Amino acid sequence: MDGPPIEDGEISIVNGCIAGLNSGPDADATDLGNVAIIPGLVNAHTHLEFSDLTEPLTPASPFPSWVRSLMAQRQQRPSDRMEAIDAGLNESVATGCTLIGEIATDETSVTRLSSETPRGVVFREILGIGENVAAERLKIARRHLFPERTASESDILRGLSPHAPYSLSADLFRQLVDLAVEANATVAMHLAETQEEMELLRSGTGLLVDMLKDFGVWRDRFWMPSGEIGEYLHELSRVRRALVVHGNYLSVDDIELLATQPQMTVVYCPRTHRFFGHPEHPWRRLIERGVKVALGTDSRASNPDLSLWSELQFLSREFPDVSEDCLLRLATLNGADALGLADVTGSLTPGKSADLTVVQMSGGPEHTSTGPTPLSVISSENHVVATMRRGQWIHR
Repeated sequence: MDGPPIEDGEISIVNGCIAGLNSGPDADATDLGNVAIIPGLVNAHTHLEFSDLTEPLTPASPFPSWVRSLMAQRQQRPSDRMEAIDAGLNESVATGCTLIGEIATDETSVTRLSSETPRGVVFREILGIGENVAAERLKIARRHLFPERTASESDILRGLSPHAPYSLSADLFRQLVDLAVEANATVAMHLAETQEEMELLRSGTGLLVDMLKDFGVWRDRFWMPSGEIGEYLHELSRVRRALVVHGNYLSVDDIELLATQPQMTVVYCPRTHRFFGHPEHPWRRLIERGVKVALGTDSRASNPDLSLWSELQFLSREFPDVSEDCLLRLATLNGADALGLADVTGSLTPGKSADLTVVQMSGGPEHTSTGPTPLSVISSENHVVATMRRGQWIHR
């Protein structure tokens, strides 16, 4: 992501950072074989607490039915999420991920991140509609953003995740944005995710209304006054950095607004998008308008696994007209930028952390009269065989 591919490439690493990039071969270098070395993959959106699920929850449609399944699953689970989160971190490392944007419902994720896991930006998820819950939720958010830090979590970044327009009052949403501005923190919010969400915002009707009434939290007109996604985007534009998660139903006006906000990134979760059967995602139109797009896996509640590499292979099959360089950028540098760490990781750049993903290639470059033509790195026949973070193998 910082120049053209280097044949027989050699990476020099000093004190966990990339010191130089050269073209070999070099007899003194460690030969990794017939591989491609790419920047460590970045999963910009996931929920690790569901990482022990063996298959996505059903039914996928209508969306409120899936939410009910999710809530039931959460109530049946043990309060200790450690094992599930560890499983998700281990799976992430084994599939080449060196940085994650984690949506957390408590502090467990913070305690499980280490030098042997991906780096983490942990977003505390906040929900709340009733007037009586706002003060408590704000205290939770403040404690998350302003903790008593320990040495072991010195490189863990913290952010907020106001959950979604259908689960959060407008007043609480604004106050959480105010808090993020105060803390200079990144915010991630599920927006324009489903048709049911759009119906609720525009007319106050639909299956989400029934669900919220059944949960006993329904209030009249608790969302932003205009009922438009653009109003949420305007509010999010106040923070230093914002992730618009999913964005499946962003309008032309929404996209034009995002094009004026370089600090905002849309996080597209390809296989989760397919699982729910949404119409085509506007990610290519977003890119054309200069909006940053990153990739996420969401959780195993809507995805068969947490492999960002599999997300890339899915996109490569479904959109063969999109360049490999573009796809790799979505999974590396764009994700690092979205999470506020583009100056640390996301590209093979001297001075950055040696965060690498090693991909076993099924063949070698084809040679023509004009020189070698590299095979596709994201080919379905290739697979991740090693992951390095800060110059140390965390999977090999």
